[in-house]
Order: sequence, then structure tokens, then C-alpha cells
Amino acid sequence: MPNPQPDLPINSLLAKLKAIRGMKELLHKAVLLYILLLDADVPTRVKAVVIAALLYLIDPLDAIPDLSPFVGLLDDLAVIVAALSVISGQIHPHHEDQARSFVNDL
Repeated sequence: MPNPQPDLPINSLLAKLKAIRGMKELLHKAVLLYILLLDADVPTRVKAVVIAALLYLIDPLDAIPDLSPFVGLLDDLAVIVAALSVISGQIHPHHEDQARSFVNDL
């Protein structure tokens, strides 16, 4: 049966991450960024960092092509970790809990 949902960026992101073994931590970090993006209390400047990091993650044209397994994701991981480091003051326990729950439900 065809999927009635359109292929939204988050669906592309999750499909990309789920296809890679051992990348649960990267998936958790990406989902955490997405949850921050949806939180109305998160400032716009923080959301700009989140959007940039998530776009880099789903863009197939990046510094190290994702065609090479694992090595191709190192730059993606670096961007996600850097973004989380920059916005760490905006990450609260309820964001972490939501991300963990979301990833566990996949």
C-alpha cells in the first residue's frame, strides 16, 4: 500500500539515518534538533542553527559524500555535534526525553 504522507524533509532524514547501522546516536541528535525546531519557546536564532544543521544532514551534496559508508557521515556528525554545542543552553531535559522517546518508538 502506498504511503499517503508526502516525503517531508524529516522523513528523508529519518530514512537516511535508519538505513545506517550503528548510527542511533546520530539519529538521536538529529531528532533532538528537530524537537527544538518545533518548540515555540526556542528563540529564532537557535532555530536558524537547527535548520542549517538539519539541511546539511539531509543534503546529499556535502563536504564528504555520503556514498562512502560511515566516512561519508563524519562531516554530518560533526555539523550536528557543533550545532548542539552552540545551542546547548537551549536544550532542556524535556527535549532530551522527547528525542529519546521518539527514537525508541521507531
